[in-house]
Amino acid sequence: MLRATQDLVRDRGLEAFTVEAVAAASGVAKTTIYRHFPSSDELLLAALSEIVGDVPDIDTGDVRSDLVELMRMFAEVGTRPDLRQIMTAVMLRAATDDEFNRLRLRHIAERKAPLRLVIQRGIAAGLIDPTIDIETVSALLEGPMIARVMHDRSGFRPGEIDEIVELVLRAVAPGHQA
Repeated sequence: MLRATQDLVRDRGLEAFTVEAVAAASGVAKTTIYRHFPSSDELLLAALSEIVGDVPDIDTGDVRSDLVELMRMFAEVGTRPDLRQIMTAVMLRAATDDEFNRLRLRHIAERKAPLRLVIQRGIAAGLIDPTIDIETVSALLEGPMIARVMHDRSGFRPGEIDEIVELVLRAVAPGHQA
């Protein structure tokens, strides 16, 4: 079901995605699909999540290194053409469908848990100002990844992710003044 969804959206676009089309492509009955996924939106987001894979909790004892490793993983996944195509379709739909966007944000929150944990460890270690919202720090780290993947589709030059993490950590350090 998930592979059929991925193939359908990648090859024919989001407008071709229906439970009926997935059932036909996968050979699985619609009732079986609905037993696993309460809605077509859940199926679509599960298919996207399956491409991305699990995001591990990285804890080497060095917050900076952990953030660099997570950002490298995000960048690597984001440069995959199959994922970029589906992500673009999902983001476009989320821009015009509030209910779908709420569901998408719930899925994203689950995937961002390891990043939030590293940021919390950065706060505990005194590297990140505890008065700065965790989601703001997350957005500062993710922004360059999204911009590269979605806007100019270029990769990162060697060392650039390290530079981005370093700049963000400087910007959110305790006592930093803008």
